[in-house]
Amino acid sequence: MGAIELGRLVRPVGIKGEVKLLLSSDFWPESLGSAKLELALPDRPDRVERRRPAKILKARPQGECLVLRLEGVDSRDAAEALREAVLVLDGELDVEPPAEPRSWQLEGMRVVVVGGEELGRVVALLPMPGQPMLQVKGPTKEYQIPFVEPILCGLDWAEETIEIDPPDGLLEL
Repeated sequence: MGAIELGRLVRPVGIKGEVKLLLSSDFWPESLGSAKLELALPDRPDRVERRRPAKILKARPQGECLVLRLEGVDSRDAAEALREAVLVLDGELDVEPPAEPRSWQLEGMRVVVVGGEELGRVVALLPMPGQPMLQVKGPTKEYQIPFVEPILCGLDWAEETIEIDPPDGLLEL
């Protein structure tokens, strides 16, 4: 498994080194307890380091974001130096996986229509205002399929297969 992008540090909060994390669609709360968290730092001419370990000491909600207290970040200047860094979980999971499927879990899974016809493989799970959309790449066409019941019939993690029952006309769009 590759790195899972959990969010982006958008700005410092206060003077004690806290930072605001804009959450990605792949974020789940339990991920903050991982020992495999890293900050992917933005490229800058004066920076040699590209990644650094990250340990979350405290997190609190602020609107649709989280305010984080990171180990070793204890001033506004230190927090400012992390602006635009991406919080990632890199490596095998060492925390409870999310209850609801995320894009990184579904990518590469086969998508089949009830009855056995294979459409293709999952490219992404796109967050949309109404419902998430499964982006599926077939041999000749790409599909956007709402990731909701009753269209979603089954998810077989062992077989890496998603079974769907699309309404008439959906696959022709």
